[in-house]
Amino acid sequence: MGFLEEGKRSGRARQRDRLKIVEDILTAALPRNGASKTQLVYRANLNFKRLRGYLPDLAEKGLIAAAEGSPTRYTTTEKGRDFLSHYRRARDLL
Repeated sequence: MGFLEEGKRSGRARQRDRLKIVEDILTAALPRNGASKTQLVYRANLNFKRLRGYLPDLAEKGLIAAAEGSPTRYTTTEKGRDFLSHYRRARDLL
């Protein structure tokens, strides 16, 4: 059994790591008009509490931007798109 299959032994699905969750959030916010918190929750398969823990960090690092309005829309920045590209390339090497 390879290291990528570990965690599946008990029959339970493997939990996503932090980088995979970041990838899912940034991917969810890719559309041109961005995404509301509700859309991010559904598209990234998170709950609101968990999403609220990630958004400030992603914004601080410049990976996601919040647009003023009601509801607030979140969009993946150019830096966020670069991160996604590099992350996916590295993941595909494994």
